[in-house]
Amino acid sequence: MEPMRIAGFQRRLLRTIIDSLATFVSIPAGNGKTTLMAAVGLERVCRGGEYVEVDVLATQEEQARRLVQTMIHMVESSPRLMESDLFDFYKREGVLRYRPSGSWVKAHPAKLSSIQGLNSDLTLIDEIGMVPPEIVTSMIARLGKKPGQRVVGFGTPGFGADNMLDVLRVMSHADDLPPGVDFIEYAADAGCEITDEVQQRRANPAIDAGFLDPTSLPVKAALLAAAGREHEFRAYHLGQPVETSGPWLPYGAWAECTHANAPPDGAQVVLGVWGNYRRLVAVCGCTLDGAVFFGWQAERPTDEQVADVLGRAGDQWEVLEVVHKPHIRHSLVAELEDRGLPMVPWSLEAKVDVDSTAALYQAIAEQTLAHDHDEHLAAQVAMLTAKVDRHGNPRLVESAEVDVSAALAARAAWWRARCLAEDEAGLDLVIW
Repeated sequence: MEPMRIAGFQRRLLRTIIDSLATFVSIPAGNGKTTLMAAVGLERVCRGGEYVEVDVLATQEEQARRLVQTMIHMVESSPRLMESDLFDFYKREGVLRYRPSGSWVKAHPAKLSSIQGLNSDLTLIDEIGMVPPEIVTSMIARLGKKPGQRVVGFGTPGFGADNMLDVLRVMSHADDLPPGVDFIEYAADAGCEITDEVQQRRANPAIDAGFLDPTSLPVKAALLAAAGREHEFRAYHLGQPVETSGPWLPYGAWAECTHANAPPDGAQVVLGVWGNYRRLVAVCGCTLDGAVFFGWQAERPTDEQVADVLGRAGDQWEVLEVVHKPHIRHSLVAELEDRGLPMVPWSLEAKVDVDSTAALYQAIAEQTLAHDHDEHLAAQVAMLTAKVDRHGNPRLVESAEVDVSAALAARAAWWRARCLAEDEAGLDLVIW
């Protein structure tokens, strides 16, 4: 049987796994983490010792079973091992048993109810960033109950404040990890260009090891950047923790959009109203053909001032909807409804936030959106940032420190105008 060939960086990882009680590794996709974890688990059950227990954890049991199936495939790929009849396989259950010692590997979902009673010699945690933090701390707390116990977790940076990989990273950088716990990170330098080949090699040791094609990364970078998902490339292929995508739009994209004058009297428009409870209110609008225009903004306006602005807009144009931020100025909204203005609260559904953010980015980047090039609105659009949620979707951020109320009012008006226009055309678009 041919021995498994181990790359230099994998040897260094294995040395840390042997020397430490718990080892956690942050590494981009495509660097052989599943294969290495499977080899570590398979070696442990075959090394010796009676009734060795290797437990594989992942957010979903199916994901954990795939890691066990990789171990089974390693055995099946060796005629010598298959002829020796040393193993029992239970693929559907995610179990591999080593007959000579009664040792076994088993897959589990990463739930507290599933790990109660486990007495692991080795715990393998796949995509540790997605596993609940209490699971990881629970497995670490069990170390020392048996000689030679180890916990090993691999993962690729993900998204969201509760990402366990990010928690471990912060603790490591602050030298705050418990004794016997190590954190290893492969990542490009923060703020680097995604096309920087030196940084791509720095983050992906499998390139120099010869089993990751470096020519695939520029293609992925270009495709994801064009789709407004550069943050995904940074996380999955550069190993960079991503909380925000920084400035949301490419530099100059808003300024390069087509100029459109304010709509003529009597035109059909949707108005967006945004702000906080009392300090700021902004009004922007959009025509049904997607032309955005700035309307008005004021600090600490009275209800009467806001009502006057919207009333005059209603006299000037055919206002189809006034889309407003929910939960502000309830009495004013009720009063305006009584006056006949079509007041519609902005949907708080995550899907609307995600879809409108992505669609607006695409419209601006592809210059299919036109606007009046108002300087005040342009300044706020330039300050927009997008926070990446735990599913990897960018969502526009409303900050207490930076005023982007006019930009968010424009987003609301543009999205609803688009929905109404496509609904009128008989297209299939979700409308709340």
